[in-house]
Amino acid sequence: MKRRHFRNRPLDCGIAILLALFPGNGALSLAQETWTRHAIDPADPLAHRTGADGARTGDLNGDGLPDLVTGWEEGGKVRVALHPGPGKGREPWPVLTVGKVRSPEDAILADLDGDGRPDVVSACEGKERRLHMHWAPPAPAPLTYESAWTTRTFDAPSLQQWWMQLLARDLDGDGDLDLIAGSKNAGASVTWLENPGATDARDPARWKAHRLAGAGWIMTLAVLRSGPHGYLVYSDRKGDGSGIWLAPFLPAAPWIGAPVRIAAAGEEVMFLDLADLTGDGRAEIVAALRPATIALYESGADPLAPWTPLPSLPPLPWNRFGTVKAVAAAPGEDPRSPRFAITCENADEGRCGILLADREGTWIPVGGSEGVKFDRVEWIDLDGDGDFDLVTCEERDGLGVVWYENPAGGG
Repeated sequence: MKRRHFRNRPLDCGIAILLALFPGNGALSLAQETWTRHAIDPADPLAHRTGADGARTGDLNGDGLPDLVTGWEEGGKVRVALHPGPGKGREPWPVLTVGKVRSPEDAILADLDGDGRPDVVSACEGKERRLHMHWAPPAPAPLTYESAWTTRTFDAPSLQQWWMQLLARDLDGDGDLDLIAGSKNAGASVTWLENPGATDARDPARWKAHRLAGAGWIMTLAVLRSGPHGYLVYSDRKGDGSGIWLAPFLPAAPWIGAPVRIAAAGEEVMFLDLADLTGDGRAEIVAALRPATIALYESGADPLAPWTPLPSLPPLPWNRFGTVKAVAAAPGEDPRSPRFAITCENADEGRCGILLADREGTWIPVGGSEGVKFDRVEWIDLDGDGDFDLVTCEERDGLGVVWYENPAGGG
């Protein structure tokens, strides 16, 4: 059995209590379930490593284990943490800096030149407002040689935007990975960057940009499969276009159709997730709506028609948690009562910033009161014991890139 650690603070989120009744929401209970936090890449102000802003998974070294790439926004670094090996996930992870750029908001692993070695792409906001490609050294040079990584920048004036999110996908079916990027603020967009092919991929000037839609503040870029068809899904949190949007992938040029808003119009939609919540073989959308709502939506026969809201989870109580930032449905859960991992911002003054919830209104803090501003969250079996752990990062309180160990201990 895994050891459980309990803390003794008056406002600590690990204390099991029964919350008061909230009008119209029924009884909300706060359950006890302690998940041990492990540091993957902690913040270090002396090393200019601050502001961990999103952790994305991939496999840089081809060992079949999940590696993590993170943009450190305030520190100006893009770093990849390499999984240390089976049964070693609790130990310090080897980490390398693959690029140094200002204000990186998102970063992903993607083999853009088809050489079998994933590269890294970073999206920058603030004063930088650029997209950067961080190229892995060609074989046989070791991937861990930081000096062998090279950075190239998309300098086209049309691409000088406050970039927030990235997605890699072969959009036009030509066998190489394209990029889809979303931005915020004036002139924001959802933009498809067309890969020119392996020979020219490392030259940013050869990539062709296609502006797909205007935007206010893009939070999520994802792919939905519905039968034989695929769709780009994105969430926009600000402006007249706030809500959840779908754009169909097409079998021929122009390769992607006009986006349609299908849910949450006028809501401040943060991160969302796709999961089969009803057990019908089709994915539903679960979305974090600021400040305190986790909303669920299901499609009808036509995914481009408005989606039907399902009963939402009861709002997060402000006296215990921060404002919602991200949500991820647990894989393999019973669709009749799935559990959700939720992260929060503004989790100060003893509030909790990472928790589990079910559809009945039970809140299960997993992170205690440490951490103020968390980001996107994923369920991953990091320690190889057969159950799913949680991976996230924290930007304000110095936690950096972390994972929380599932106390179930496998099965």
